[in-house]
Amino acid sequence: MRGILLLIICSAFLQAMPAAAQTAASDLRGARDPQDPLSAEDAEGAAEQNPTRNPTQADIYPLRGTLNSAEAETGSTGLGTNGRAQSVRPFSDRLAAVNRAVPLPETLVDTTVFDGDTSFDAAEGIRLGSFTLTPQLTLSSGWTDNTSQSANGTSGGFYRLSPDVALTSGWSRHQLDMSLRGSYTGYPDSPDDDDTSVAAAANLRLDISEATQMNGGLAYAYSREDDGSAESSSGTDHVQTLSGSLGATRAIGLVAATASVGADRNIYTSDGGSGGSTESGRDNTLYSTSLRLDGNAGGVLSPFVEGSLLLRRYDQSCSDSLCEKRDANGYQLRGGLTVASGPKITGELGAGWRIEDIEDSRLDNLSGLVVDGSLVWSPSRLTTVTAGLGTSFEATDINGASGSIIYSGDIRLAHAFSDRFVAESGFGYSYRTYQGVSIEESTLTGFSGLTFALTRNVALTADYTHRRFDSSQAGSDYSENAVEAGLRFRH
Repeated sequence: MRGILLLIICSAFLQAMPAAAQTAASDLRGARDPQDPLSAEDAEGAAEQNPTRNPTQADIYPLRGTLNSAEAETGSTGLGTNGRAQSVRPFSDRLAAVNRAVPLPETLVDTTVFDGDTSFDAAEGIRLGSFTLTPQLTLSSGWTDNTSQSANGTSGGFYRLSPDVALTSGWSRHQLDMSLRGSYTGYPDSPDDDDTSVAAAANLRLDISEATQMNGGLAYAYSREDDGSAESSSGTDHVQTLSGSLGATRAIGLVAATASVGADRNIYTSDGGSGGSTESGRDNTLYSTSLRLDGNAGGVLSPFVEGSLLLRRYDQSCSDSLCEKRDANGYQLRGGLTVASGPKITGELGAGWRIEDIEDSRLDNLSGLVVDGSLVWSPSRLTTVTAGLGTSFEATDINGASGSIIYSGDIRLAHAFSDRFVAESGFGYSYRTYQGVSIEESTLTGFSGLTFALTRNVALTADYTHRRFDSSQAGSDYSENAVEAGLRFRH
């Protein structure tokens, strides 16, 4: 509820902004009003007016301005594994992440890159003043051989309701994107395995000038912890995350500098044990401040470096039965390249090192390699391949453990046989290692799906998913096979 309330407050505030801020000819990303897209003639004229521009960058960020940045999937979660019971995210979420990879790009709109969806029933949305509301609902049912996704799971049928609402501004300058998604999975024969997830986000971009930009974001997420995870208690564990960020980017000659601050609040509760009491040993807030420098010379490959200061504070100073004090100070250093090679391949790859120096001397520092990246490859107008890498550092209250590091990666391919018929397949892997104790977990996920547009508003969907979970803890391994079919409704 807090995430939804924040979205409403943010929307009301932005609608009250002066109209003059919304009427400039074009924003920094080269995108015009969605109802008046940039034509080929305009693109050629713009290129002539800017002869110093690298011609290979003419179309480097496909679909910029048409994708909702609040839905962007940066890095990877290994196709929804990552220790949480989450659904596979839509294919276009990776494209939205790549679209905003480079600060202050001077680009033109290119809608030729296939976004992994049927175009026959493309959502038109509902106009609400200067905003466009895009509602969608998927109703499906299926069968799985492991309803609880655990070592003792049994087979059974299930049904799923997945609402998805996006709100996007149509301003000529600035941009406000909002997204609210949810999923409820019910198991008629095993109601204790019913699962719910919610994700809400709002991103605001303010184009102060041609060289200065401000970005802010709020996000809320709720999901259930994977029953096989070492963090899961005897009951069903729930994880809530509330995040906020604020940053500013300034182009200075051949360099674009971005300064930002952020906070991530994590709350854990359980249905087991003492009847739903908060697992306060894990509740914590992570504060961060970062400075990033991007090469701004207009090349196909542009380097970047980033440094961050970290501060993690737990609600309880005594977080486990050994009364280990887990508050930590730390830093992260990262560098890499952004890739902008026309509509064929775009994205960002980075690597670095992170350390969290924990207050309690009995615990080792939580430190390790950081790798992340998001890539989009478009070998043809009907085929798109996306890939992602991600790293996350997670809190714990397991005795003797400093925390865990999760490395995830995935690769997905989507192909359009026609404007009505689309196929997609993907493969993901997630590896989790704990520092201070000998616990390792890995999750392998593979899936294939088909979508066929029946009408301008209704599409038929069908999916198959295989998941395999392996743990160093005895009795935790499991596998799951699930088939699902349903109808997708959108406007």
